[in-house]
Amino acid sequence: MACCLNAAYTADWSAQNYFRTELLTAVGQSFAFLGLVSTLILQGLFTGGLARPPWILTFSAFFHTVRLFGGQIGAVLMTHFIADREKLHSNLLGLHVQRGAWVTDANLHGLTSALASKSAGLGAATGRAAGVIGGRLRLEAYALTYIDAFHLIAWACVLALLLIAMLRRSPLNYAEIIQLQPVPEKHKEAQS
Repeated sequence: MACCLNAAYTADWSAQNYFRTELLTAVGQSFAFLGLVSTLILQGLFTGGLARPPWILTFSAFFHTVRLFGGQIGAVLMTHFIADREKLHSNLLGLHVQRGAWVTDANLHGLTSALASKSAGLGAATGRAAGVIGGRLRLEAYALTYIDAFHLIAWACVLALLLIAMLRRSPLNYAEIIQLQPVPEKHKEAQS
């Protein structure tokens, strides 16, 4: 939901534009974290983790491994996506900025005349004006890239929800897996 709201991003946005989505994300993460922690605790209790501490440590290590690697894989994939999309948008926007085009020349001449009074000559003013236009293009390319990234995250969430909705009950849960494991001889003696 927050990604769909942020997909209306423009280069003119500031921190105040993110208040609604940050609030929505904070509430959603609070509920998700509460559900995750309570599920971990219940699974630990139902599998007999309190009776056998090594089992609960293994269970905890598994969830922490999934949590850490999942976050890192997501960050790496998103960084790669943003880098590639920025190159694409910079190229596509750069195709429309050509020397001799009346829009480009009008912007370049207007910025050159505005910067001429604070520059060391006409060449320096033209160079600064070209730099300003290049900066504007980079800013717009990143804005388009982040819009694409918000759309990617929103569609990935929709896909994950659809996959979760289509899941069937697992044939084994953690309690049944533990019952299938052989009990060591020293635990058999302690139980009798």
